[in-house]
Amino acid sequence: MADFERVIGKKPGPLDPAWLAEQSGSYDRTHLDVGTGSGEFIFDLAGETPDLLAIGLDPVSENMATISRKASASVKKGGMPNALFVRGAAEALPGPFAALADEISINYPWGSLMRIIAKPDVEQLRKIIACGKPGTKLSIYLNYDVLKNRDYLDRMGFEDLIDPLDNPDFDSDCQQAGLAPVTHRVMAGDPPFRSKWGRQLIRGSGRQTLIVESHILP
Repeated sequence: MADFERVIGKKPGPLDPAWLAEQSGSYDRTHLDVGTGSGEFIFDLAGETPDLLAIGLDPVSENMATISRKASASVKKGGMPNALFVRGAAEALPGPFAALADEISINYPWGSLMRIIAKPDVEQLRKIIACGKPGTKLSIYLNYDVLKNRDYLDRMGFEDLIDPLDNPDFDSDCQQAGLAPVTHRVMAGDPPFRSKWGRQLIRGSGRQTLIVESHILP
């Protein structure tokens, strides 16, 4: 199986790097959402910004089956020609995405991707950063309630994670991976965008999200 496959409905197919580069070049900007889940965020982003190629990447193609089929329909039937969905793991990046993205987002990661970001894993984070170029904006939304809950982290197998705001090495590790000094803030309430996984993780006005933002250094 190839590291990266284009997803349209239930059957992933080949992703031609030359075709991907051509698609990216035909739009003003390219946005890559790593760990896109069901892909609602990318579908909405594509609809809001028709001059942008919006790419959603997730290791589970079934997650994107419904939204990718919807995006592939004709524009008259609600399709989004500037939305692209790809099966692939963050650990396999950058591959054909090297220096492609003008914007990178990671929204409410879980599993290995949450460990890469929240720890952070410098080597693996570099692979994600390699998908951008100097000045590319990186925005990360993390479930802060989970990261603050030591017992829950231990039960879910994240014994090696701690609250990034309590980690004295978090900012310096991000910079070591190639980012400018990061900013972080805590937001209460629902996600500011449509995300099925985000809604499952963040419910109610008391829930908190840790937002980490930066850009890629030259």
